[in-house]
Amino acid sequence: MGVRVPPFAPTGESMAYQIERPSPCLVVVSATVPSAEVQEEREHILSGVARRAAVPGFRPGKAPRHLVERRYADDIRQEVEEHLLRHTWQAVREGEKLRPATPLGVKEVSWKDDGSVELSGEFEVFPQVELPGLEGFTPPPFDLAPTVEEMDKALDALLDRQSTWEPVEDTAVAEGMLVEAEVWGAFPDGEREPFHEERSLFVVGAHEVFPEIEAAVLDHKPGDEVTAQRQVSHGEGEEQHQDTVDYRVAVRSLRRKRRPELGDDFAASLGLEGGLAALRERVGVDLAQQKQRARFERWREALLEHLSGGRLLDLPGTPVEEDTRKEIMDFARSLAERGIDPEKASLDWEKVGAELRTRVETRMRAELLMDALADALDVTVDEPEVNREVQRQAARMGVPFAEVRGNLLKSGGLGRVAAMMRREKAAEQVLRPFLESSGG
Repeated sequence: MGVRVPPFAPTGESMAYQIERPSPCLVVVSATVPSAEVQEEREHILSGVARRAAVPGFRPGKAPRHLVERRYADDIRQEVEEHLLRHTWQAVREGEKLRPATPLGVKEVSWKDDGSVELSGEFEVFPQVELPGLEGFTPPPFDLAPTVEEMDKALDALLDRQSTWEPVEDTAVAEGMLVEAEVWGAFPDGEREPFHEERSLFVVGAHEVFPEIEAAVLDHKPGDEVTAQRQVSHGEGEEQHQDTVDYRVAVRSLRRKRRPELGDDFAASLGLEGGLAALRERVGVDLAQQKQRARFERWREALLEHLSGGRLLDLPGTPVEEDTRKEIMDFARSLAERGIDPEKASLDWEKVGAELRTRVETRMRAELLMDALADALDVTVDEPEVNREVQRQAARMGVPFAEVRGNLLKSGGLGRVAAMMRREKAAEQVLRPFLESSGG
């Protein structure tokens, strides 16, 4: 802890502040504003209030100052405190090499008998990142040539995408079939409301529904109704408990996948001349491009591992909590878009929250490392570059550029786009020599 004098103010009777670091990402500020400074700020605010004050018996702005001061004493005092706090916050931001993660939270404001004011508050900061040198960094080997297994898998996936679903009748449910079902759920303990999903579609064996439901519908035909039961765990340790969910499932219809045969005819159906050989060549080119992107991502992960030096950066709690809440809301929204009521879904929300929090922390640490790298490399992103990226996003979404840019501008998203591009440029700058030496 030490005493700092704001760099923009003269010494002597000027405000000084002290900072403490009770934890790596928490800063506590204490400041004393001398009486002369307090009085100067108070006079400035009083003059402003007097110019617009409405006091009975006087025209607006014409009341005697002593009447204005008495009538608006509380307002003046509050405004003085707000200004002094703002000055303190400005002094800390300009005087310390800190990256605030939250605004200054006021703990105490105390007016002293000598006319001075003591202030205290705290705020969270992002950690200061010290990077190792890049001399020892070498990305791991990565073979760009598609293997036979990868080629077979890609062709199989292509056949799957070109498959059709044909209705079947008087046939029992089997692995790989598409089931259309109506599902009812109830909780015997009565703590949660029952639910009903009128149309549920799932492929048996694809893990799109709970295994208890898949097992229940196997070997049953359209028109059959079956039951299933599932135990859902909540909490941890001594607070852990289980809820029972009873399902009733009515099988409405079945479809079987019909895959095309891999051969010259299939290649021709995709508009390729040259038959199966041409198809294999096309798939090989696509795989090579995918592997180039995969290599860049793997090398980027290796770069992050090198920059971290095996250490986990401390993170400020508030941004982590806020981003985790956003992730949970996005996840719940995605469930609703798929026709699943988040409040009735049989999910361990504590586990979901923990997993999403880990994802947020991983992303935030990566961003801090890449921001520090971009600073070290003096990487910049200008407005035309950002506009080109927004143009690409607008084209992908089929939305006018002006609309996308306007929405990003209102939400602060343009800054996030620029930050993302800056991180990617930093990674590319480090990895480019390795990419060029390996032929891509």
